[in-house]
Amino acid sequence: MKRVLLIFLFLFASLLYSIACVNGLTRELKDGTVVSMDLRGEHSKYIPMGYLIFNSDKALKRLDSLWKTTKDVDYLSDYAVVLIFQHEYKKARDIYLKIEKIKPDQYATAANLGTAYELLGDNNNALKWIRKSVQINPASHDSSEWVHVNILEAKIKGDKFYTSDFLLKTNFGNDSIPVSALSNTELIKLSDALAFQLNERVYFTNPLDNDKIVAQLLFDLANVLTLLENKKDALAVYKIARKYGYSGPLLDSRMNYVKSKLIADTDSLQAISKPVLQTPVSESDYTLFYILGVGASILSIGGFFFFKRKK
Repeated sequence: MKRVLLIFLFLFASLLYSIACVNGLTRELKDGTVVSMDLRGEHSKYIPMGYLIFNSDKALKRLDSLWKTTKDVDYLSDYAVVLIFQHEYKKARDIYLKIEKIKPDQYATAANLGTAYELLGDNNNALKWIRKSVQINPASHDSSEWVHVNILEAKIKGDKFYTSDFLLKTNFGNDSIPVSALSNTELIKLSDALAFQLNERVYFTNPLDNDKIVAQLLFDLANVLTLLENKKDALAVYKIARKYGYSGPLLDSRMNYVKSKLIADTDSLQAISKPVLQTPVSESDYTLFYILGVGASILSIGGFFFFKRKK
């Protein structure tokens, strides 16, 4: 009986630990604090899910202390990154402008200043700093920042430039089945770039915001995935595009096309009944899971030593 109970405790702890540790890419700050996880790791890198943010208040206090103690601007830069995650865009902008004076021409400063300005609605300054960041490091963000540049140029020019032709310098036709002049290799590179850029944007964009550029790019990503025969992910992203405001007969016809392809593929029938769409996890949810996981681990270890002592 004791052995059975001990095994149960270990299995229970393992289950809670698996819930608490969400699969995904983590963002670790210079001081070792992990403040975000890329939720795409939970399903597919091509389905934009945004980020799970945690430890943010704790990180701010620690980074502020480290900056004041060491005067290392990397700590100050990380401090501003956390502020952006907390939607404190003005504070983050001001800190990065300060960093630029202390240590000019750094990639992280330029990239994050561009992001802060865009989130504040200042697209002209955002474009200036994003262009500078690309000059400093053209391979940044998986070589996808050209999409960011085109997005900002479209915002400055106006709604009529919110098109595939302007944003991506290509299009996928107007028939029920998407078409493209791009090679398979080019389509793969484009899907990677779009997935990265959109995953950043869905964290900062509410579907109710009616962001036409995000909706358009989600639709474009789904078209690329359809062309690459990634049917399950394509259907999921088409549904997210609809959630973000993309609508019309072309979306319906392409969704129906992908569904018909999935039905024909018996191995993918489950993708239709259980599309990959979920509500982002909050920081408090993650903290609860973490506490439960740690508590269960302590319980199992305590149980082990208790039973060992009883022998």
